[in-house]
Amino acid sequence: MERIKSFFKWLTQTKLGFFTIVLVLFWLKTYFIYLTKFNLGAVGPMQQFLLLINPIPSGMLLLGIGLFFKGRKSYWIILIIDFILTLWLFSNILYYREFSNFLSFSIIKTSGSTSDNLGKSIAGITLASDFLAFADIAIVIALLITKVIKIDVRPLKLKVNLLIELLAVSLMGLNLLMAQKDRSGLLTRTFDNNYIVKYLGINEYAVYDGYKTAQTSAQMAKANVSDLRSVRNYLKANYVKPNPEYTGVAKGKNVLVIHLESFQQFLIGYKWKGKEVTPNLNKLYHQKDTISFDNFFNQVGQGKTSDAEMMLENSLFGLQSGSAMSTYGTSNTFESAPAILHQEAGYTLL
Repeated sequence: MERIKSFFKWLTQTKLGFFTIVLVLFWLKTYFIYLTKFNLGAVGPMQQFLLLINPIPSGMLLLGIGLFFKGRKSYWIILIIDFILTLWLFSNILYYREFSNFLSFSIIKTSGSTSDNLGKSIAGITLASDFLAFADIAIVIALLITKVIKIDVRPLKLKVNLLIELLAVSLMGLNLLMAQKDRSGLLTRTFDNNYIVKYLGINEYAVYDGYKTAQTSAQMAKANVSDLRSVRNYLKANYVKPNPEYTGVAKGKNVLVIHLESFQQFLIGYKWKGKEVTPNLNKLYHQKDTISFDNFFNQVGQGKTSDAEMMLENSLFGLQSGSAMSTYGTSNTFESAPAILHQEAGYTLL
């Protein structure tokens, strides 16, 4: 009993105890959100274990910054860092619910161009349970105000602070080694951000995405006209002849392109209680002059609808991170199919 009392006193009356309380609450909260708000697909003991522990290293590293400050300032800086980390977590909850992906710096950077109705959109997808992400901060502040947690103004030794940060970096490295062992090439052949969060954590994902964004920006800054030579050489060496079955089939005809949002192929010809679900589309689909393709892969990125339109009209893929149209649509001129048909074949666009 005395040991329990002594431990409780250490938790509530020392700076390291306060740091431990905040870190443990942050860890448990993040893990709970992983399980309830995201669909990370952790399977097997190793992935489940990494999902459980990965909030600890980054939380320890970042919250530990507050330990370098003296007196009351140390406590409030730890809480401010905790709030910033929680705000990042909360933002990703909302973004993931809508897009099944995590926020990227490219998305944040271009959000100003689409901010007119952003408030209404966010309100529409927010659930009351999302705000539980801030519950631990509110509890800790309440414990401070009621003086259940007493502020320890004594400064910690610098070597203790450095040891905590070193331990955090070591745990981060161990986490990465275990993740790489379970999935080789985790950081070099990434196609799904869920893997980064599942194996390394949501804060580590932010660092990874920041690095990739900076790398892309640096590559673009160094780009010049001569780089097109290698592109032309590649296209020339890998030229594929047009499919004669489709080449020129619409020449001299009016062309109608029907582009449907989130439409599934099974709805064509599907009946519910004996009635066709899409009767008009069925008629168009089966007409002899209609060309349609039912075997394709989903190739959009974070741009979703705008990426689909980019591919449809410009034969260009979206970006790995962010929306191509939001990022480059206002500063570039794209040679789209409708414009080419208008300029080269005299088509009128409707």
